Amino acid sequence: MIVKDDMTHTAMMTWAAKDLPARLLAVQVAKLLNCTPEDVAILVSAGKLRPLGRPKPNAVKFFSAVELFGLLADREWLDEATKTIGQFWRRKNARRQGLPTEN
Repeated sequence: MIVKDDMTHTAMMTWAAKDLPARLLAVQVAKLLNCTPEDVAILVSAGKLRPLGRPKPNAVKFFSAVELFGLLADREWLDEATKTIGQFWRRKNARRQGLPTEN
């Protein structure tokens, strides 16, 4: 699969050029995604991002830099991640205002 290999190569080159560590904290992931650390937690809960290892719910989570750059190169993943974050905040705001929430 050439496309996947090209994306992996591009992800590796981007990672090397940014001089980032192999493991990223949620704050670093948030910066790369241009969102908040809370949004990263939403993506983890929704299964859109997978932390390294099997951290406890309240533990510090690390993410693979190379895997993240691969996801950043995938427009469909970015679209789904954006929708997931938007849906979460829409539902939360509706609950705060006592409005019915969508399923």
